[in-house]
Amino acid sequence: MLKHIAVRLRKFHHGQLAFDLNNSTVINAAIEKRDPALKNLVEGLINRGLEYTVDGCDLYWFQIDDDHPISHYAPLNEVEVVFESDWFEQKKESFRHMSGLRYFDASAGLAEEFKIKDQSRKIGYQLDSAA
Repeated sequence: MLKHIAVRLRKFHHGQLAFDLNNSTVINAAIEKRDPALKNLVEGLINRGLEYTVDGCDLYWFQIDDDHPISHYAPLNEVEVVFESDWFEQKKESFRHMSGLRYFDASAGLAEEFKIKDQSRKIGYQLDSAA
């Protein structure tokens, strides 16, 4: 199942290592830079209180493929947001015909679907020292 996931990492390449350890395949990375709707969704999350950096860990977006349900990732401390890619594509289809401010409002408004985690929390993930 394809998923979009935003994770907190000290270094970008830690994402690939962590997903490999989790038997997940990274399909796309830094996808918010290429998808205007996702970029607007991120802006909506920031407007609701999402911080770019928490406990020295920046926010990185990936699209991954694996057999884990969303419920596997959602409670993980490093994960800010996770959703099925199909859900996002369906939502985008509903406002694809819009432009300008209407498009921004529709895509940024998707942020209301997500709970913002405590932005003062400690992340504290551990990877092999070789990372």
